[in-house]
Amino acid sequence: MTTHHPVKKIALMTFVLSAFTANAIAQESAYADLDACTKNEQIKLTVKGAAMGAFAGLGASFLSGNKDKAAKAAVLGAAGGGAIGFATAYYTAIDTCKKLNPNWVTESKLVRDPAKSYAQVVKENHYSPKDGIAVRMQKMDVPSQTKAGTDVTVDTTYDVMTPDGAEAPVTFSRKLYVLADGVEKEMTFPEKDTVTRTVEAGRSKESIKIPVPADMKAGSVYRIMMTAGAVGSSPVTISKNVAVI
Repeated sequence: MTTHHPVKKIALMTFVLSAFTANAIAQESAYADLDACTKNEQIKLTVKGAAMGAFAGLGASFLSGNKDKAAKAAVLGAAGGGAIGFATAYYTAIDTCKKLNPNWVTESKLVRDPAKSYAQVVKENHYSPKDGIAVRMQKMDVPSQTKAGTDVTVDTTYDVMTPDGAEAPVTFSRKLYVLADGVEKEMTFPEKDTVTRTVEAGRSKESIKIPVPADMKAGSVYRIMMTAGAVGSSPVTISKNVAVI
């Protein structure tokens, strides 16, 4: 006869829930820390002269004792007060903070598509083993519009084919451009801009999130460019635009 121990079950459930909660709190803490660090780095950029137009508001806010107001005054005037300057300060600040705190850097997800067999991928791409290692970019899914203060999710679908159907190293490159006030400028990509991974032959999808600052000017346009290539194959590139509304 089996004896059940309710106390042990409750203890086990409590342990599991505690571990899950601790992990969630740790992630939220990392995001909060990154946000705070980004604001501080934007202020530093301003003080160093990247945003001369913010000095007046920055000084007045500090004298009033309102640090939050000071931070906003600084970042809104970044790099001369334009939307391009603001975006430059924002993404440079994120890059600096992640370099100072490597544990905050999240790896993008690359997941094998179980709905497509390798044979189907080969047939769809008219691939032959004599083509060597081949990388094809099928599509990039992004919203056409986004709002300030949100994340833009970028889902890119890749096909990788090899003569023997084995996995192969693939280099992924990412670029981010912002178009505002008639000027387009490349930004520091918020994740790793280049990464090489060993990818299973077949179809895979990579997901990346690009944060849009809360004060980003409506009407600005993000141009996201993704490139993938393997040794011995020509790199393939796809890009999409996202408008800030």
